[in-house]
Amino acid sequence: MKSRYNPVLIAVILVGLVCALWINWNRHAIEQRNNTVEMAMEYENLRKLAALEGLPEEVVLKKFQGAGINSLMVFDTTLERLSKMGAIKLVTGEELRQAKALGNDAGVFANVKDVQENAVYIAEGNDKVAFEEAYEDLRTRYGAERTRMLSSNPPVIEALGSTHLLPEDNFRDPRGILQVPLGLSSSEMRKVKALGFNVIVRPQNFVNVSEEKIDSIFQRIAKAGVEVNAYMPAGREVVGFPNKIDYMAKKLDGRKLIMLEHYSQLQFAKIDGLVPLAEAVNYKAARSYVIDSLEQKKITVGEGLRRWALTDEERNVRVNYIRPYMMPQNGQDILSMNLQYVKDITANVKARGFEIGEAGLFEAEASVVKNGYTGPYFPNKIAFVIIGAAVLAGAVVYLAQLVELSSSKQIMLWGALTAVMAVVLLAGRGIVMRQALAFGAAVFFPVLSMNVILDIWDKTKAASVSAVKVICNSTWQLALAVLMSLVGGMYLAAILADSRFLLEIDIYRGVKLTFVMPLVLMTVLYVKRYDMLGVMGAGTKTAFKKVNELLSQPITFKHIAVLGVLGIILLYFVARSGHSAGVPVAAIEVKMRLFLEQLMYARPRQKEFMIGHPAFFLAAYAAYYNAPRLLQYALTCGAVIGQASLVQTFCHMRTPVFMSTVRAIDGYAMGAVIGIVLVAVVAMIMPVLLKLKRRYLEQ
Repeated sequence: MKSRYNPVLIAVILVGLVCALWINWNRHAIEQRNNTVEMAMEYENLRKLAALEGLPEEVVLKKFQGAGINSLMVFDTTLERLSKMGAIKLVTGEELRQAKALGNDAGVFANVKDVQENAVYIAEGNDKVAFEEAYEDLRTRYGAERTRMLSSNPPVIEALGSTHLLPEDNFRDPRGILQVPLGLSSSEMRKVKALGFNVIVRPQNFVNVSEEKIDSIFQRIAKAGVEVNAYMPAGREVVGFPNKIDYMAKKLDGRKLIMLEHYSQLQFAKIDGLVPLAEAVNYKAARSYVIDSLEQKKITVGEGLRRWALTDEERNVRVNYIRPYMMPQNGQDILSMNLQYVKDITANVKARGFEIGEAGLFEAEASVVKNGYTGPYFPNKIAFVIIGAAVLAGAVVYLAQLVELSSSKQIMLWGALTAVMAVVLLAGRGIVMRQALAFGAAVFFPVLSMNVILDIWDKTKAASVSAVKVICNSTWQLALAVLMSLVGGMYLAAILADSRFLLEIDIYRGVKLTFVMPLVLMTVLYVKRYDMLGVMGAGTKTAFKKVNELLSQPITFKHIAVLGVLGIILLYFVARSGHSAGVPVAAIEVKMRLFLEQLMYARPRQKEFMIGHPAFFLAAYAAYYNAPRLLQYALTCGAVIGQASLVQTFCHMRTPVFMSTVRAIDGYAMGAVIGIVLVAVVAMIMPVLLKLKRRYLEQ
């Protein structure tokens, strides 16, 4: 079949490629500038670690600072915590009643009358400021009707609420008055800052949030007299949700928003109002990653280190949120083990070319002022229109391989589609259209690249080609296919290149469909190209009759077995794409991944170097030696898997575009080596198989 490659559409594809390369170059520059990683831990976790080891918390904090931690997270304090620290004196209504009933000395609470069972009574401890702040916070968060000052000399507070205590890891049941959040502690913020750490605050949202309640957070920060670098949400809502998010953004006043990635790596932890707040602060935000606390209890320190190995480089994470292990492992005490854990993570961060400091940002321009923010990156929409026109040109080129379309009709169809696309893109955000164009780039260009290769194979003469020549030809042909597929990858990487996608506020949808559709499109094209149904040139009635005869064929157990095997293979590889499939990774595969991560700059994808590219070499061998058409088709589909996987790499916008490109090159190199070995083996055993076949036929 003669291919129909319209020169006008090819020119459009080339123009779009130039535009995509320009955007991706800018994206690469932005990603290179954003090279500062913040190493953060929870202040409260380190306090607990110090208590377990029987050491002063300042000593432990300094040790972790020396290991690489430069930021500490400060949460709202609680009455329970303040009481344990001795900052306040506290007794529950039940305890006070029992003490009075037994005639025990109630001390500072002796003058409390009308003791309530569901209440807590608070007096000054060793920190008068903490007592005053607790009173302010209780009234702000829970209302004056639930909190009152019973006496002023000595000062005693009554706060109404359940005094039932929940286990530390119970996040679902409602907490009583002793464990509910109060507010930020000014003394904790001052201590953290005095020791040389950056301060990241994590206050929880208020019930019936108001501007006055939001103001109380920043008044407390001002009272502490420290510079707070960033805000990270705590709980299930950002401060200000649902109707005061814009006010919260205004009060942040240039501070960063830290967005916590979900532990399953699907996007962000479910926090209401997170995206609107990111928009309101003009995307002055950084991605953070943490190993889920329940998950961390199931894994070793070594497994934890493996998870951190590529976090910053491959997922655009700029805040490493590290939780300590609270149980000893490998014969080490808890403190030494965690210090080494942090040191190893820090060393890995530096080894990959990052600096330790305040979390970096994706900015449109380089800032000449320290911590200056030049704004988010959003390319001109005209560039998206040009790239979109190129993607649509590729779609029309594919269609022209299936349907007889004159050059003028191809151009008219392309023009109509481009006009609609341009209107949709320019009229608003055009996010759905950009997603659709990215999908088109991911599914059409791997198939088109293989179609060009099929053109080359169809011109070969089997009798004059040696196995060595097949290997040589396959090597450069695979390189050509990779380059053509990379065109689609460049389009995809560019059409989604903006701060929203780099931060994963928006993500590419349909990853699994991106894996399946190239196989479907390749099958349709292959069946049409080689008339595998025998309907080329036949009338409509004849074609329908042929298809009906095919569908009427009896199904044998062999058919069911073959379809079952193919179905399981397809289901497995589709399920393995993405993070939520539930398909476990074999231990040997984990070891291979670790080896490749150490060996290469960017670990190649297995679908490329273990399936797609070796299948390409075998498909070339089959084509050169005129193997049965069905075998050629199966191997060609295998080759398409590799090309589709290559483009699919660029769907992960969190991965730097340079790394995705190098990953494709590494995949080509490894796949070519495996493919060469396979062709050499097949070439050696083929004469033996042919000889056995002739003997069988002669009997």
